[in-house]
Amino acid sequence: MQRESRGRRSLVVGLAVALIAGVLAVAGAGVATGQETATEQESAECPVTSMGGLGAPAGSALQADGRWSTEDCDSRFRPGNDAQTYRFEIHSPGRIRIELSSPDADPYLYLLAADGTRLADDDDGGAGLAARVERDLAPGVYLVEATTVGGRGRGAADFTLTVSRVPGCGVVHLGTLGPDADLTAEGSWSLDTCGSRIVTTHPAYNYSFALPVDGRVRIDLESENGDAVLSLASLEGGVIGANDDGGDPPDSRIEQYLPADIYLIEATTYLARDRQPLHSDFTLTVHLVDELAQQAQDFRIKVEKVDIPDDVVVGDPVAVNYRVGNAGGGDLPGEHTTYLYVVGRDPGGRRVIDVNAPLSRRWPSGVSFHSDAGVASATSVANPGVASLEVAFREAGSAWLFVGAVTEDEDENELGFHGFWHNLMVLSSPTFDPVEVTVDGTAYSVSAEADDEGEVTTAVAAVAEPETEVDEATRDRAIYVAGVRTQLLDGVFERAALAGLSGADEPLAAPVVALPSDPSSASLIETFGAAYAALVGSSEPAGSVAVGEAINPVAAEELVLAVAERASGRFASLASSWSALLGRLEGGEALSLGEALSFQSELAYAEAVVAPAAAAGRIVEAAREAETRWGDPGVRAMIAELRSCRGGGTDLAVALDAADQDAVDELVVLDTEMRAALPVWGPTVDGILCAAAAADAANHRFLERLALEESEELLKLLLPEEEPTEEDPEPRTYRLRVIARLGADGRVEHGVEFAGGLRILPDVRYLRADAPAGEWRETGDVELGDEVLGRVRSRRLADGRIEMGFVIGGEEHQLDIRYLPSDLPEDVWFRSSEIEVTSAPALSG
Repeated sequence: MQRESRGRRSLVVGLAVALIAGVLAVAGAGVATGQETATEQESAECPVTSMGGLGAPAGSALQADGRWSTEDCDSRFRPGNDAQTYRFEIHSPGRIRIELSSPDADPYLYLLAADGTRLADDDDGGAGLAARVERDLAPGVYLVEATTVGGRGRGAADFTLTVSRVPGCGVVHLGTLGPDADLTAEGSWSLDTCGSRIVTTHPAYNYSFALPVDGRVRIDLESENGDAVLSLASLEGGVIGANDDGGDPPDSRIEQYLPADIYLIEATTYLARDRQPLHSDFTLTVHLVDELAQQAQDFRIKVEKVDIPDDVVVGDPVAVNYRVGNAGGGDLPGEHTTYLYVVGRDPGGRRVIDVNAPLSRRWPSGVSFHSDAGVASATSVANPGVASLEVAFREAGSAWLFVGAVTEDEDENELGFHGFWHNLMVLSSPTFDPVEVTVDGTAYSVSAEADDEGEVTTAVAAVAEPETEVDEATRDRAIYVAGVRTQLLDGVFERAALAGLSGADEPLAAPVVALPSDPSSASLIETFGAAYAALVGSSEPAGSVAVGEAINPVAAEELVLAVAERASGRFASLASSWSALLGRLEGGEALSLGEALSFQSELAYAEAVVAPAAAAGRIVEAAREAETRWGDPGVRAMIAELRSCRGGGTDLAVALDAADQDAVDELVVLDTEMRAALPVWGPTVDGILCAAAAADAANHRFLERLALEESEELLKLLLPEEEPTEEDPEPRTYRLRVIARLGADGRVEHGVEFAGGLRILPDVRYLRADAPAGEWRETGDVELGDEVLGRVRSRRLADGRIEMGFVIGGEEHQLDIRYLPSDLPEDVWFRSSEIEVTSAPALSG
């Protein structure tokens, strides 16, 4: 039995050596196929020093000491540098290392065949500035040119040239792999380690193992300091696998089904730049996987489907929706964490990325979550932690995105990884087929077409005289009208912001206010202020507050329902008008400039004001039907949808002032009481004000997408400037409270809430769950329009509480009530005591 084992071992090693011999044969053939050859004249003029023959045993070495005098022969390949040439001979094939070192100079070496054919060269491949070449060489005579970097001006210098057989380059046989025990090996990579046969500057070890029966094999190469890289070869198929970072990065892993055979493993590491120290240990493990047990016990988080547009426009937010599920036979334990992300690069090389909050909860086998109904399966469900991702590209051209899921244990070791690639084209502006529009009574045909690089060319031609040149102003107006037709009017009833707006049975007969004359923020805010005063100021709750009575919550609900009914009637009127316009266009009429501006103004009002008002009515109806009314989770989720506007809004008082209302203070007090009486009131009003304030940015983006952002005429139409004031406005004083709530991921979100109920959440507003105790962290600026109010700051305390503060111009504004309890419930807003702050102008750019 012992003799059979030794015989099998000899066979395995012999076969592995045979596999390496194939590599050596290729290397030997390279002796006659170099890139450059030294001339006979050069060889005759410059002496060649013989180093003799290199012995066969591992570790055999030849050494020559020399000196660059600054008067030696010129290098064949580096003019202006001293060079000395040496000859050595090897009689048996093997791994040979040539090293050139110098205490005073920066050496550079070239390995040549006997006829002067250049085979390899190196600078700094050894320790420090030493040069090193390592190769499998066939028997024969070789030359080495020992030269320098930097020229003769650096002065004379001594050097040492060494030619040696590298020990440790043989194949270590690990044994026969079976189900009862893994095969393992440990070692250390260093500068003295045999170089990889793939990249010789990377130290490597070679191992073999026998697989007696077909099976799934997992090979892990782990190193605490090194950047492990694996290669797998078989006698039948040559190199059949390679991996870098397939395990817990930077560890490597190869796992695949293999037929019975003898296999060779190369265990190497990146020894380049600063990627690892000069010495690092590693562990190699070869394991035979029990596939049935793995399928029954292991979780497997996979990205099952992605939905990403094939064409997007520069600057547009790209929504990335996906479905992710546990395809394994076992549950993902609750202490493990899954990160869902999208990453990519735009055509200019800029990295884009978005990451969801980590999922840290038990994930049962067979359960899938979707971010959107468009990627849902028959059995997948929605999950608040599986939200749509979003990125944007800055340059036109071909781009890619990768949607990934990474699972880690509690020690942040990677346990699983899966993802999807998606290629897409980034367009410089939208494309559309020819459409007919009219400007000043003349009909024009407008089209936009992209080339292979995503650059879009928009063509404008008069219908009657296509060859006539169109002036720039007319061209801009025609493109604007075509943009409204193709980007806004076509498909208007499928717009997400109008979802749920089906309209009333009858259009609104007597609107309390006229529609805005343009889509600007100022017009929307003024129109809303007038409508608010007309509808809310004459309501039953207004009468109650006026005589000092508490608001009846039922009356507050009835007011919301009445406003929602009027909003539905208003939308019914708009929808009827838009349908008629679309019908005329489909019948062959052309959209005019006036019609385009009116439609865009109506659409902006419908999305910013009408849609939230109608949604509030649906929420009241849902609360009345729910058993727990306003405490129902579904109702609370509907209210949360109204809070999507993050900062940048305007105060209700500003809207009322813009509408020239006299009873501004009374209406603000009424708004405060309505917020206290009805949970849906504040988010509805805040959402409307925020959306109206954001209209100017949306209008500018609309022009920018059409490359019209420089058109002064169109900017005045969509973004009319306010009358300039001769003096800067006086700073305003506001009463506000710092607010905070705990998120599901352990972070604490901060913002401010005004006395009128408006909330502003700065862009940077989260205190991390792992923030060190005692360290103050500040949010971004709290801005109201063009005014900066200050910054929220907070810190975790050693007892688990959180202390809040408010900083204005670098000075702390004391909060009497400023501590959050250590046992914060999730998604509940906590408020500090009220303070008064004075605004300052916001800094631009």
